[in-house]
Amino acid sequence: VAVYNIDHLLFKCHLAKLVWGLLVFSLDACPRSLGDFTSTWLQGKGPMPSRLIVSFFEGFAWVLWTTRNKKAIEKSYPTSQTNVLYVSISLMQRWSVLLKEKDKEHATQVMLSILGWLKNFRPSAFMASDVFEI
Repeated sequence: VAVYNIDHLLFKCHLAKLVWGLLVFSLDACPRSLGDFTSTWLQGKGPMPSRLIVSFFEGFAWVLWTTRNKKAIEKSYPTSQTNVLYVSISLMQRWSVLLKEKDKEHATQVMLSILGWLKNFRPSAFMASDVFEI
């Protein structure tokens, strides 16, 4: 029996694994749970400054949450799993104007790395989902 909680939504569902997997590709690290994220990454032990990690996390968490709600409540599924990443990148680009100058450059490098991966990504015809309709 699967457990549906905040760790599942933000770190263990298939879309979250795709998001964090790309961050591993870009940052060589990945939190496994909200506890790991808050006790390690937000304490300055992550791959970049915690203020920048929060910015990325906000974008990804918001998109994962709204995508999950659209699936569960509205029965609206994204046309591609990568849509989550494109929407996240779009939010981060808009929010990056609020970052310090030195953080903007780091954030841009990570976003460009993710966009480079997306450019070469070829999705499978099967779209997995672990969201139940409510």
